[in-house]
Amino acid sequence: MKNIGTTLFGILGLMFLASSCTDWLQEENFTRISSDVIYKDEAGLKVALGGLYNLQRTYERVSDANGTTQNNLWLYCADDLGSTRTFNDAQLYKASMNAINFPRGKWPAGYQLIDRASAVISSARDVNFTMPASKNTLIAEAKVIRAMTYFKLWQLYDNILIDTIPTTAANAFAPTVYEPATKEAVLGLIKFDLDYALANLSYTAKPGQVNLGLARHLRAQVAAWENDWVTAATQCEEVITKGGYQLQAIENVFGANVNHAEAIYTSQLDQVLGGNDALAGGSNTVIGAVFQCRYYEMPGGHVIEDNIYGGNSYGWTTPNNYLKSLMSWDPATGHSPDKRFSAYFYPDSIIGNKPGSPFFGKKLPKSSYPDNFRQYHWSVKKYQDFVKAPGTAASFKDIILVRYAETLLLAAEANWRLTNNSTDPKALSYINQVRFRAFGDHAYDLKTIDQNAILDEHARELAFEGGRWFLLKRMGVLVERVSLYKKFGSAKSNEVGIVMQPHMVRWPISQDQIDLMGGTFPQNPGY
Repeated sequence: MKNIGTTLFGILGLMFLASSCTDWLQEENFTRISSDVIYKDEAGLKVALGGLYNLQRTYERVSDANGTTQNNLWLYCADDLGSTRTFNDAQLYKASMNAINFPRGKWPAGYQLIDRASAVISSARDVNFTMPASKNTLIAEAKVIRAMTYFKLWQLYDNILIDTIPTTAANAFAPTVYEPATKEAVLGLIKFDLDYALANLSYTAKPGQVNLGLARHLRAQVAAWENDWVTAATQCEEVITKGGYQLQAIENVFGANVNHAEAIYTSQLDQVLGGNDALAGGSNTVIGAVFQCRYYEMPGGHVIEDNIYGGNSYGWTTPNNYLKSLMSWDPATGHSPDKRFSAYFYPDSIIGNKPGSPFFGKKLPKSSYPDNFRQYHWSVKKYQDFVKAPGTAASFKDIILVRYAETLLLAAEANWRLTNNSTDPKALSYINQVRFRAFGDHAYDLKTIDQNAILDEHARELAFEGGRWFLLKRMGVLVERVSLYKKFGSAKSNEVGIVMQPHMVRWPISQDQIDLMGGTFPQNPGY
């Protein structure tokens, strides 16, 4: 079966792969290689795999010029931990969350990515490689990328198409039947791809390269959606005991180099080799600017734009008071025994940095703190880039997509659910590893564990990393949590909540995509 998303965008993908690719940021010129050649020998398939990584990086990135930016940003802003001021607020459970106005990019771009992954997988089977193991590894990497993409589409839309036949000139306009796949069929395909990867990948990989740790982490996540806690626990524990990953010192998790032993999978960016999505280094990201207010606009003129305070920024969404309440924060002192409060977020008290100001090197007076979330608000520090260019929100700092702390928390949940024991020693051991890194004192270890404990620790550790919306949906508490804690506003004086409608646990399928499928594919309920 061919679907119109893969057909139209698959042809574009053939053109893309013929023009450029990245071998983990090794710049080469492939402009003379035709799409036919790319899939017919070992060298060409390696080019195609590099192009696949480029497509995936673009698919997940938040950038000024990226067609999936509003979709991707939505996932960071739409859970229970943020307060949204502008840019995408109308799309967050409001008037624009409909089949016409909701950002459309994730669906067609996802099927383009799937189509090109399928092209690599199917073509590689018939090509001789110098070393058979290299062929299996290449197929495994493409399968993980396909599995990741299907998994995300399914979690977002629930009703999706399955198509593993790559687009070619011969079949691009063949008659097509469009039918939603069952949950069992979607997850079955994802598990099939991941199980192949488990047998053919290694934990040893270059930064940004698909690896065994990523495949096992994804396999555990899929198992969690199926309530298969034996598999979830087993896969997590394989990563924990054999992967060689380690929690880093809290100040280094999001430091200058994020390609460390806690990072399981990262998105690689490089300004020298990049500039746009077709180049090896890719285009920029503005994700750090989105969650960072503009201290340099605060009244009094005591703060100038500086990367120490996030540099040029937008302040569209910032962490809310609910998240702050989870951080053991003392309003009187502004401090917390949880080291994540200062490592993952900017401080409440701002130090003047403008030379010549009477408050240079000193805490600003109360008169400098406006009730204006664009200028001043508790802000996210995780994407801070100390070397981005002055006057620009754009950054080329690598981004962690999956990290070991998340695997530990998933392992804690899996073992707790498996035994249904709130004092399960394995579950407590895993969650307390994360907590001990944060507090540096076993006095803060949890003595019992339940769903709320897992959700709270996930918020403290993984806020604004793009995964919480999926966790809340899987646990069946998304509507409740968003309605309780999600905020909108540009100041304390106008900040309000929202009542999320139950059907919004899944995205609307863009009407233009349904029209391209002849109007036969059903829209999600409520839209």
